[in-house]
Amino acid sequence: MRRVSQETYRMQKIVLDWAKHNLRKYSWRIVSDPYKILISELLLQKTDAKKVEQVYPNFIKKFPTIFDLYQADIEEIQRFIKDIGLFYRAQRIKRIAEQIVEKFNGSIPDSKKELTSLYGVGDYVSNAVLCFAFKKRVPIVDTNVIRLYDRVFNLKSSKSRPQTDKKIWDFAEKALPLERYVEYNYAILDFASSVCRARVPLCNICEAKVICRNPVL
Repeated sequence: MRRVSQETYRMQKIVLDWAKHNLRKYSWRIVSDPYKILISELLLQKTDAKKVEQVYPNFIKKFPTIFDLYQADIEEIQRFIKDIGLFYRAQRIKRIAEQIVEKFNGSIPDSKKELTSLYGVGDYVSNAVLCFAFKKRVPIVDTNVIRLYDRVFNLKSSKSRPQTDKKIWDFAEKALPLERYVEYNYAILDFASSVCRARVPLCNICEAKVICRNPVL
């Protein structure tokens, strides 16, 4: 039987209530096409979402399907993502397109094993695609979410790269509501980055302060 603490239930409610009026609106959040969602996640890696929003619509317009991307050359891809930097990203996107067309007949994989077999795709991107494109109940963990769980639940990691810590991913999975988990994943990402900020967190207006074990005073 799945056991969830009262604090976790309260956190779910706090985050979902906050999301009703504060969830960020991005163009990749209103699509269901797995290809378009995968592309958004690849563009978002190590990049501010506002910058990606300026590039993403034109990128999708130019490469509306995985087959269009498969036929493109790396230089052409680079031209469309130059404003967000990290030019190695174009090579990664091109290689992933080749793998999907040649190994999966152009269909975006819907399993963790197959997604993580793609070049440069790890737990975060694979789970984001599984959740946001295929509506599967899997957790989303980034550095902001890790910081939030550390502060609110005193969840510590001894690893130099906490985002690879199985303990944190397991906790995040248990923290997911049984329903509305897609909305919760979007909400926890936004809540962690805009309220439980690394610098100058908004503790004074944070509804989670009633359960937070490590508030920044």
